[in-house]
Amino acid sequence: MSATPAATGTGAARTGIRARTRAAILDAAAEVLITTPAASLGQIATAADVGRTTLHRYFPERLDLLRALARHVTELSTEAIERAEPGGGTPAAALRRVVEGQFDLGPILLFVYSEPALAGDAELWAELAQSENAVDAILIRVGETTGATLPLSWQRRTFWALLYAAWEAAKQETTPRHELVDAIMTTLTRGVFAPAATD
Repeated sequence: MSATPAATGTGAARTGIRARTRAAILDAAAEVLITTPAASLGQIATAADVGRTTLHRYFPERLDLLRALARHVTELSTEAIERAEPGGGTPAAALRRVVEGQFDLGPILLFVYSEPALAGDAELWAELAQSENAVDAILIRVGETTGATLPLSWQRRTFWALLYAAWEAAKQETTPRHELVDAIMTTLTRGVFAPAATD
């Protein structure tokens, strides 16, 4: 028997509510874990304005929440890169847009990639590694126009290390966003992507 329109509408509403609740929990986890990496599920539930029982229905264990958060943050990172249109405009302008998008996500990216509880999850890391393809694409594009000779793996490490340094500076020194983005771009374009020296 097919569902009636009313029943179908009710099911869609429930699905929408579940999706919003899940997103609220993940967003709260991102905010809380940045400042309190060892925060309990109870603290995260409070920040999400849901009961602990509700949180456990979505994420029975802390590791379940961390895995979901890693995927959520990776999706946000990839979406930010897509919005930056890395294939449009000059390579340098595209790189800056990508830097700005990742900078605005904040250190939750660093938390996800350095969380010990996730280190041994090979399946998860295989998924997360795929998301780095988007960053690699813009690094390759810039490298091709500048003749950069540094290995792509080193370019990628430098990209994320500079973002980490900028996040720390924003937190500790209250340096304005535009100055930090300028600093990242200067370091990349005059270091990683500077034309190779000739003898």
